[in-house]
Amino acid sequence: MNDITRRAALGLTGRAVLGAGAGGVLLTRPASPRPAGLRPARRAPDWAALARQLRGPLLRPGDTGYAAASLPYNKRYASIRPEGVALCADTADVQAALRWARRFGVPFAARSGGHSYAGYSTSHGLVISLARMNQVRVDPASMTIRAGAGARNRDLYAALAGTSVAVPSGRCPTVAVSGLLLGGGFGFSSRHLGLTCDHLLHTEVVTASGEVLQVSAQSHPDLFWACRGGGGGNFGINTRYALRAVEVGNVSVYKLEWAWHDARAAVTSMLGLMSQAPDTLSCRLGLDVHGGGRVTGGTAERGVSALGLYFGPSHELAGLLGPVLTAAWPARQQIEDRSYTAAQAFLAHSAPAGKFASKSRYLAQQLPGAGIDAALSWIERWPGSANPGGGGLTIFAWGGAISRVDPAATAFVHRDAAFLTDQEFTWTARDDRRVVSAGLDWLAQGYHQLAPFGDGQAYQNFIDPSLADWRHAYYGRNLPRLRRVKHRYDPGDVFRFPQSVPEPR
Repeated sequence: MNDITRRAALGLTGRAVLGAGAGGVLLTRPASPRPAGLRPARRAPDWAALARQLRGPLLRPGDTGYAAASLPYNKRYASIRPEGVALCADTADVQAALRWARRFGVPFAARSGGHSYAGYSTSHGLVISLARMNQVRVDPASMTIRAGAGARNRDLYAALAGTSVAVPSGRCPTVAVSGLLLGGGFGFSSRHLGLTCDHLLHTEVVTASGEVLQVSAQSHPDLFWACRGGGGGNFGINTRYALRAVEVGNVSVYKLEWAWHDARAAVTSMLGLMSQAPDTLSCRLGLDVHGGGRVTGGTAERGVSALGLYFGPSHELAGLLGPVLTAAWPARQQIEDRSYTAAQAFLAHSAPAGKFASKSRYLAQQLPGAGIDAALSWIERWPGSANPGGGGLTIFAWGGAISRVDPAATAFVHRDAAFLTDQEFTWTARDDRRVVSAGLDWLAQGYHQLAPFGDGQAYQNFIDPSLADWRHAYYGRNLPRLRRVKHRYDPGDVFRFPQSVPEPR
């Protein structure tokens, strides 16, 4: 069984117990033993030859550093161990690794941060790692940020500290800017400043032939359009970016937490506020559960929280939150002024740890009472797991600057959404088959329950290997144009994985 067929067997059923589960991350992998665009191997791969061609190190099993470099973020896919990891030092290394893999017919995956929710940034063959290409340079004079494909959110915010400029980015410190941007790029500043992809000025792309393209609105504009939300790893390996920065001053932040008995009132009031809030206010609303459950036994711990950023002083923020505080007084609250950089530290939170599965859905309008009741009932049926991250439902407020861009202006089509939901289940190696199976069933059932309230679309950076109609869900009416771009820049379909943009029929 090759990389793709094995991944399909692992990822396409909610009931399967998976041994290994952004982005939106750079990735490539053949879909069959002899995929289009890759030569069949005529002799054993010459790994020593590859090592000689690289400026960065090539790590093989048993080498110091291999274990850390080879693991994907989602440990659901930890059993997929590459034969080699090329820690590329520059674009020339990426070219060399790609040409070598194609020459020997070795399956490969390009990895920026490794946070692909579906594990698409790993391979049984070669991982082309861009982790060392993580330089970030900020030029306040030209309002430009230049970043290597391996730069992570933490690298970006460290470079921005003290500059009074910013670019919309993500919350998780270890997520790479590359995968974030290529799949759209949403964060706490996006309602005010737009998506990360909306700030892209230029990107460098290594194509399947090994050619390096300088891509912008003036050069290869069709590929530039596709790189702004078309998803990582579909058309080539992006190695560098130039982003348009914006000036930012001090901001304010908030965090509110409620006891479970106030959940309905808190969710209703917070969603009502965000349906009419100014673009300068953002919100992440979480219904969380962890600990024991109906399968594992013990007591489940449930809670509701709201977290966000406001481009204005804390006294104005407190006034905006007033109706919510009146409807459901929080058990804990923080509302305070911060510098923009300090606000990012306050808002920071890692993506789910350990092994996890995630299912996203866009809402055209606020979740109604029946939807809130369905969500609360689903949380209360939590089966339990050993992962402290537990599970739950997250609702992000969209709109604002995101919706002021035409859905056809970039590859990112989800411009009219009011909210984005994400349902998750997490577990660890300590959880047995019964627990994992019950948890994945719980996730699938909850997703089905909330289906009537969605618009049929899903976020490609929360890529879901079990999503049936993913082509429409991720790309909607932009899919035909993405297919044409695919055919032009990757006619052999070398950059292929289970949910890659397909070639035109």
